[in-house]
Amino acid sequence: VVIADAQTAGKGRGGKHWESPSGMGLWISFLVRIDSEVPPILVPILVGLAATHALERLCPSLRPGIKWPNDIEVEGRKLGGILCEGAGPGAVVVGVGLNLHQGIEDFDPGLKGRAASMEMAGCRGVSRCKVAGELLSAARSLVDPPPPLLDERLRQEVRDRDILTGRAVRTELGVSGQAIGIGADGALLVEVEGRVQEIRAGGVVPIDSGAKGAT
Repeated sequence: VVIADAQTAGKGRGGKHWESPSGMGLWISFLVRIDSEVPPILVPILVGLAATHALERLCPSLRPGIKWPNDIEVEGRKLGGILCEGAGPGAVVVGVGLNLHQGIEDFDPGLKGRAASMEMAGCRGVSRCKVAGELLSAARSLVDPPPPLLDERLRQEVRDRDILTGRAVRTELGVSGQAIGIGADGALLVEVEGRVQEIRAGGVVPIDSGAKGAT
């Protein structure tokens, strides 16, 4: 496990820059051992679920949601992200960034309308150490080791936090339709003209005007 106070070259999926200033969040990486039967897309879903568990325990009023494939959102704003990278046979390095103490003025202009932190969501004074401890505890129960598929209990937990279900979406692969859930293997399920497509790579953007909160 590695925890950084700040990152000078923090990155998200696709190499996008991730703001990670000193003392403002939890920037943590840890190693996960995976079996060859585990679909790669399932790991960020499970870690995302672990992150929501941790945040809910520390701040019961918070209602974090999972945005497939690797974001944590609160009230339509991004509070955190997950990046998984291979580290040799049977191993994945999982990086998690969670915004904790920022105010709206601390984000770059391009992020002010899209980013959130625990403090902005009303959860003040939560220490980085406590968040790290809860996250690692929750992750240990879900990805040590990760299951090859989500069982019905885990699917329901993901379903309860999935912010895309019921929304019109467009994927980076050019598929447009209505998100109808996340499959047992972590794939995003998108209904296109009456047929369900399983999306296992790339990102996704909601193209409707409403923001569905996690339930």
